[in-house]
Amino acid sequence: MSGFASLLDQFKQTTQQTSRVPSSLSSSSTARAPSKPTMTYTPPTIPVRRILIACPVLETGGPEALHQLCHVINSGGYQYQVEEINSNESAVDEFGREIKKDQVAKKGSVKAYMLYMNERHGSITVAEEASRPPKYFQYVAPAVNALPTDGIVGTDGYCSDLVIWPEIWTKYMDALQRDGALNKKYQIAIWWLSVDNNRGAFSPKDFQERCDVLHLVQSYYARRYVTSNIVGKKQQQVVNGQAKVLDLTEFIPHANKFAAGNEADTLENGSSDETIKQSTRDLDVVYNPLKGMHYTDEIIRRSGVKRARNADGVGVTSGVQFTPIGGGEGGKVRISGEEVVALLKRAKVYIDFGHHPGMDRLPREAALASCVVLTNQEGAAKYQEDVPLPSDLKFEEFDADKIYSLLRDICADSIKFDEYSGKMQTYKNWILGQELRMRVCVDRLIEEIVTTRCDKTYTDI
Repeated sequence: MSGFASLLDQFKQTTQQTSRVPSSLSSSSTARAPSKPTMTYTPPTIPVRRILIACPVLETGGPEALHQLCHVINSGGYQYQVEEINSNESAVDEFGREIKKDQVAKKGSVKAYMLYMNERHGSITVAEEASRPPKYFQYVAPAVNALPTDGIVGTDGYCSDLVIWPEIWTKYMDALQRDGALNKKYQIAIWWLSVDNNRGAFSPKDFQERCDVLHLVQSYYARRYVTSNIVGKKQQQVVNGQAKVLDLTEFIPHANKFAAGNEADTLENGSSDETIKQSTRDLDVVYNPLKGMHYTDEIIRRSGVKRARNADGVGVTSGVQFTPIGGGEGGKVRISGEEVVALLKRAKVYIDFGHHPGMDRLPREAALASCVVLTNQEGAAKYQEDVPLPSDLKFEEFDADKIYSLLRDICADSIKFDEYSGKMQTYKNWILGQELRMRVCVDRLIEEIVTTRCDKTYTDI
């Protein structure tokens, strides 16, 4: 447990440091400096009581992260306490004299719910009959099938409901703002699970003018992108006075069991030795066939084949064997999460030379499966805060010959495999600490949207 305590302390220090904007911006950022001073962030005054998390009904990494957020909030025992007007009394007596209204402190639990949405033809609606994928049954993440009609409204017009939108749906974030006669104005947050998948829908102008939006960032890459768009390159030092940007991570479910199970599955003869045996892995290199294939193909050609086959028909060569993570021709058919894990546990190396729009999941799963992980330095992979691999496993410049030579050494030489497997331990420990770090991040989120806003006066609706 001392190791986790150290990780937690280190993360808290890192969170404090990253709350300030970095002194220089990445060349990969698409941000433009604003032409006028940025507007001050003006959060709603009312404490949040209910959190609605907009989510597509899909089984992919983004939706799972959204369910994890719901789970951590509901598991945290967070509460609000506010002073509310007793609405049964009048404001003045029969002579027009002001009557001091009775106030009572109300305390309750902050609750989070999944708000499943359907996107069709450029519009979005609440999925009233959404069926939750079984994969998410492990999370405390109840769903609402319609927009809530109860709640309270603050003096600034915002209600006590916060809607968290994934970055893929920022163009819809005002779609729920007016709910019929109730005239409810929801609080808004964006969770930047990636940068690139937003496709510029939340424009530099939006960053400048939407001072009511709370930004949550899944990666350091996203933090740099968001803060640079908000304050511009020449105004970085004033970000804390201009906007709220909070760190919010996610995690590999059952990561500790995943890693421990991998050791048990791959050891020879049931040995309790924690060293992962190269000889128990029948696949050399696995890769994601849906990204960075122009680079991966260049590496594969060094092995003497034009294209690798799937795990059931690996191309046999005198060099390194390559296997796509997927089914069908070229591995382009999606397989289940369980099948992905099983494939990773058979492999010696996982490579990823595509773009990293956020803190991607596959490299982390590969590390937990005790693969040696090699990446480029595109997107989030450029930053050690997002992909903390040793420098000799992260390639700043693509060199197919150099990469293939390293792959051949790792796959053919058990001593080399052991050497590079040992280098993965720091990355694995970091991954194992992510669930704990997410709880720290959610603590900070609740402090911002609940704790600091208590002791206000509101009206019931």
